[in-house]
Amino acid sequence: MEFFLTNIPEFFDGGATLGIIILKICYSIMASIIFYFFAVHLKDYKKRNQISPLLNKYFKKLKSIKNVWLSELYFIATFQSKGKLDWPGLEALITDYFPSSEEIEKLAKYTPLNETRSSIDKNWIYRTYRLKNQIETLCEEILRLDIYLKPNEISLIMELKTCDLFSKIAVHKFSLDNGNNIANENISFLSPELESFLNLFEKIETEIILETKKG
Repeated sequence: MEFFLTNIPEFFDGGATLGIIILKICYSIMASIIFYFFAVHLKDYKKRNQISPLLNKYFKKLKSIKNVWLSELYFIATFQSKGKLDWPGLEALITDYFPSSEEIEKLAKYTPLNETRSSIDKNWIYRTYRLKNQIETLCEEILRLDIYLKPNEISLIMELKTCDLFSKIAVHKFSLDNGNNIANENISFLSPELESFLNLFEKIETEIILETKKG
């Protein structure tokens, strides 16, 4: 670049001078880019690395809470289905498993509304409402670190915090707290929201949690 800008023949008066000016401008731009990379990008990268252990802790907790809740659902549903729904994997706790749409429909169909494994939650509205509170608390903790998060991470965590499943569960809990009953025998009425919720978690586990472990 320097050769062409400083050694070109003068096709017009002052051409060589103009070439030198353009060359200096190019050098300035290149210097600015290099400065940004070292002063800003590497600084942000270092900060992200420093905060990564805390982020890993929060994301691991999110995944764990979801896995326990999903395992409880499967425990009830597989027993009630009498062989029509299989337990995924061989472990007592379901991990790294994302059920298909058809499987989620079966899961909801064979899970009685008023039968849970919890001693404090009398039905799946209250059990999932507790899940909602746990996840929302963690999401708030993660979002407090938003200056260290990537745009897609912020977007997914915000989407999780305000997902349709939690909104619907809150409405049903309010209704139950006011003495109303839910006529459904199972949780099939939550099937679309369950699918959306689990699909969102699949994105979080593949796009955020795995990437955080690498970083």
